[in-house]
Amino acid sequence: MEINNQYPIAEQRKFFYGIGTNIIREGIFERFPELIPCVGMNYERTDGKHKKMLLVGESNYFDKSLESVSVFQEAERWYKEDTDKLIPEEMRVAVSNDIGYKTFNRVFDIAREVLNDNGVESVGDRLDETAFYNYYLRPALNPGPGVAKKIKPESIDKEVAGVALCGIIERLQPQLIVFFSKPAYDDFNWYIEYNGLKTKYDAIKIDRVSHPSSIWWNRNNGEKGKARLKKILKEYWLQ
Repeated sequence: MEINNQYPIAEQRKFFYGIGTNIIREGIFERFPELIPCVGMNYERTDGKHKKMLLVGESNYFDKSLESVSVFQEAERWYKEDTDKLIPEEMRVAVSNDIGYKTFNRVFDIAREVLNDNGVESVGDRLDETAFYNYYLRPALNPGPGVAKKIKPESIDKEVAGVALCGIIERLQPQLIVFFSKPAYDDFNWYIEYNGLKTKYDAIKIDRVSHPSSIWWNRNNGEKGKARLKKILKEYWLQ
């Protein structure tokens, strides 16, 4: 089955079923169907104007108040316990990768600009030309106003995230992967090197830029952020 954003959501979820059954009994995305990647209708363009690109964010964040309805602060329980206290009803829309994120609109705007600058018409909304999801599959704790968000993944978080991305790559066959998180980028590279998979992905350009909410997005003319992203897209995304 080919993934297509026009499929009913149940069919989109099934496309990612079967990933990670060696670490999560029922499968990663069977357990967390709300966290499947969003795959735009033009992820693989029929006119061949751009390559297949997967954008990888960092994590969702849950407030401390959700501890009573979710085991997100307990890694082993989150991944392995038979419980209904995973993603609470009130957060299912918020964690969905297909709703877009305010800060990530800056990323999609640059992608559209690169296409337009090269005479390629983009179709639909900002997500339609790419695939997107967050790397870590257990939400981090939101520290609250005035405190910088920082992911602190445990070993099992890193292992599940690595298994999940390898499975996603197998299904979506991206030619370019751009991370917007240094911890996620570093952890994935550690995972594939530790498991002897690095050469398997030699044909894929895997790179990272600063997160669009980071001060580095615009600093020094965006050399680590927006300008770097634009350069990567021009060189590795366009056909």
